[in-house]
Amino acid sequence: MAPAGVHHLVADLVIAAVGATHGADRAADGAAGQPAVVLVCMPGGGMSRRYFDLQAEGAGDSYSMAAHLAGRGVVVVLLDHPGVGESDVPHDAYTLTPATVAAIDAAAVATLLDRLRAGTLAEGVAAIPLFVPVGCGHSMGGLVTVWMQARHRTYEAVALLGFAGSGLLSHLTEAERAYVDDPEGVARDLAALVATRFGAPRSRGGRTGTGSSPFLLAVDVPDNAKAAIGASGSVLLTLCGLTSMIPGASRPALDAVDVPVFIGVGEHDITGAAHQIPAQFPSSRDITLFVCPGSGHNHNVAPTRTELWDRLLGWLRQVASATP
Repeated sequence: MAPAGVHHLVADLVIAAVGATHGADRAADGAAGQPAVVLVCMPGGGMSRRYFDLQAEGAGDSYSMAAHLAGRGVVVVLLDHPGVGESDVPHDAYTLTPATVAAIDAAAVATLLDRLRAGTLAEGVAAIPLFVPVGCGHSMGGLVTVWMQARHRTYEAVALLGFAGSGLLSHLTEAERAYVDDPEGVARDLAALVATRFGAPRSRGGRTGTGSSPFLLAVDVPDNAKAAIGASGSVLLTLCGLTSMIPGASRPALDAVDVPVFIGVGEHDITGAAHQIPAQFPSSRDITLFVCPGSGHNHNVAPTRTELWDRLLGWLRQVASATP
């Protein structure tokens, strides 16, 4: 059951502009009978769903990952977590633990996918009866995607961008470091830890959120792209955010993921040693790692962003072709 006050989550559906039936016919550029790919994208901390559909002045859709993939046949869904962007905020936002956010998101995605199959999702959008659902999360959105998959088995594959279970040890206080590799302790004391560090269950990192932080950009980004990612900012769900920062806090969820995994990180990301990340998914037999050159943590404004998007697209096509 969702916490009191949460009734609706807000999502965008992005499909190729040539017509509502285009996604069903051309998804993943597959031949007739190949399933479509429906990619459900979830933002990281301090960001809204618009991170995946950035509109930079004078740049058209060139910073929109959603438009890039939709133009190549992927059906893209962008979802705001509860308490984020335009989605409902619970009366008590301390209820927004990783487990609760994952459960709410999973229920919303299940409803959305059912309606997409039936053709009742939105006026003018034809039914897509055959598709492969794939989860995609950036940063903290990757954490939520992992928890969704571990607890609710929402997807047939997951793409995790700028996420690793190794956290941000260097940014933890001495008290927080006592919870490293102690997921039970984190779950037990999370509200108290958040109250001490953030003072609230929802927090905004400055006027434009975290998107244009030099720490997260790490590379030179044009001013119009900085403005676009700043405009996509939202609040940080601090219980999920702190969990993502503590190494080992999500180990049981990571251990449970047994579907194909795409790991996409930037060359200058905050995720630690990239080649150690695949070992965090011991139950998956199909793991792909891509390190995007010349990119920081917020890949969608990096000069090399399309290299990541195209590598992800190739992986999505492989996932679709391997689905019975």
